[in-house]
Amino acid sequence: MLIGELAEKTGATVRMLRYYDQHGLLTPQRTQGRYRVYDESDVERVRSVRCLISSGLNIRLVRLVLAHAFDQDVQLPEDEAGCVPLLEMLTEELTSVEARITQLTSSKAHLTRLVGDVTRIMAEKFGDRARCRDAATEEAPGTSAEGLHSGRRAVRA
Repeated sequence: MLIGELAEKTGATVRMLRYYDQHGLLTPQRTQGRYRVYDESDVERVRSVRCLISSGLNIRLVRLVLAHAFDQDVQLPEDEAGCVPLLEMLTEELTSVEARITQLTSSKAHLTRLVGDVTRIMAEKFGDRARCRDAATEEAPGTSAEGLHSGRRAVRA
């Protein structure tokens, strides 16, 4: 597939895909006319790149994580003096990602509770006319809002 189709399938812009290529995050084949040609595995790779970047990793770390995730050779420093800073940087990033996950989990719990309260109010006020009631009250695994602090505000009609 050509770059425009990959952009359409992944939601990335053509410009971003060229940027990923420039930084070694994608390695498309080239036609004789120098057009980039991608295959289906590049769709998943672009999605992984976008996820890693949106989670706050820099390009160097994204390249390293991708190589490891896609079973490619990971280029590590040859000596301990080079490995120690890398390990420290990876550990710091892992701690940062874990903190963001904790924050997102809390936000998800708050939103789940709010959706439930709004859905309940709509059902009480409008009965069967509350069309989104069933879909909105389905709780995803691990989203129970029971653990939220007791000082929360009640949602009222």
